[in-house]
Amino acid sequence: MSSQPPSSPPSAPKRNKAMIITLLIFAVLGIAWLSYWLFYGRFYQYTNDAYVDGNNVTLTPQVPGIVVSFSALDADYVSKGRVLVELDKTDAKIALDKAISDLGNAVRYVMQLFEEAKQYEAIVIMKKAEFIKAAQDYEHRKNLVDEGGVSLEDFEHSEAQLQANFADFIAAEHQYIAALAQIENTTIETHPKVEEVKNQVRDTFVFYQRCTIKAPVSGLVAQRTIQVGERVARGQPLMAIVPLDQMWVTANFKEVQLGKMRVGQPVTVYSDIYGHRVKFQGKVAGIGGGTGSVFSVLPPQNATGNWIKIVQRVPVRIVLDQNQIKQFPLRLGLSMEVTVDIHDIEKPFVPPERPEGPLYTTDVFADQEQDAEVLIMDVILANLSSIFVEDIIEQEAE
Repeated sequence: MSSQPPSSPPSAPKRNKAMIITLLIFAVLGIAWLSYWLFYGRFYQYTNDAYVDGNNVTLTPQVPGIVVSFSALDADYVSKGRVLVELDKTDAKIALDKAISDLGNAVRYVMQLFEEAKQYEAIVIMKKAEFIKAAQDYEHRKNLVDEGGVSLEDFEHSEAQLQANFADFIAAEHQYIAALAQIENTTIETHPKVEEVKNQVRDTFVFYQRCTIKAPVSGLVAQRTIQVGERVARGQPLMAIVPLDQMWVTANFKEVQLGKMRVGQPVTVYSDIYGHRVKFQGKVAGIGGGTGSVFSVLPPQNATGNWIKIVQRVPVRIVLDQNQIKQFPLRLGLSMEVTVDIHDIEKPFVPPERPEGPLYTTDVFADQEQDAEVLIMDVILANLSSIFVEDIIEQEAE
């Protein structure tokens, strides 16, 4: 039985050729990667650990009450100032009516004080005249008593009458001063008694107005938790409103990527919801003051002896073009891909101080007391006599 001869190993030239091809491939790849890093890669920092961030406005009642209606569901768009929730107004209406009644009584009481002061002023004038008459009678009898023109008894009666009239005059003056002290330097509508009740009217009026809960901003409704008939407490979250024009991107870059990152550098952002067909343009607005782990509920304690170095990430806030956000709306929490152009390293690492003043505002609560002053003036005029009404009209005209 004949045996097969062993196969001959590949020739050395073939082995060398394969090795050279492999080395050429690695060399081409190395040159390509080096070219990419030299001309592009080292000028851009990329991360996909980025999310849409923004304001999440929580709608809360300013007064307790029972929900009688609501007019928006999750994912509905609402405009600023729209009525979203109505609370039962029965108790608020009763309190407001009582305050209005108390204001009317206070106006009538103070009006009476003004009239009493005028009465006491007239009494002072009358008592003063009586005192002058008694003094004249006394002087006449004093000159005649020695000559026998009047009796001693008549003279003594005039002296006693003079003292009595003087006492009445002094008493009337003090009564007038006491009455004047109740109204001095005031008018009926500015009297402390009236002002006190006016504040009660304002308070109950605002309480009544706050039973109607309006949207403080425009945006999408989210996290609605209320139902009709539910009793809500002051400050209890009812729903959230997400303003679509108040959004930015929070990108968490590794600490080794921040060396040349500066405020104001241009940023290219892609959202997973739109893909690469929509390229958002933005700028670096600020670099966080610490790593995410530092601000966690349980910050790391690296002095325990078992420390292991982990590359940390720092949040970077990126503002987007508002026109693009209007055209392509985003949602909180969406995943984003962020690339920062770090060519310009002359820009500041820390943003300039933000100018003083509010960043976001709402004026839907500013008009809650607006109609209260009209109501107060109507109540005052309705309870004044015509004489005082004319005085108030003349004062307002001046």
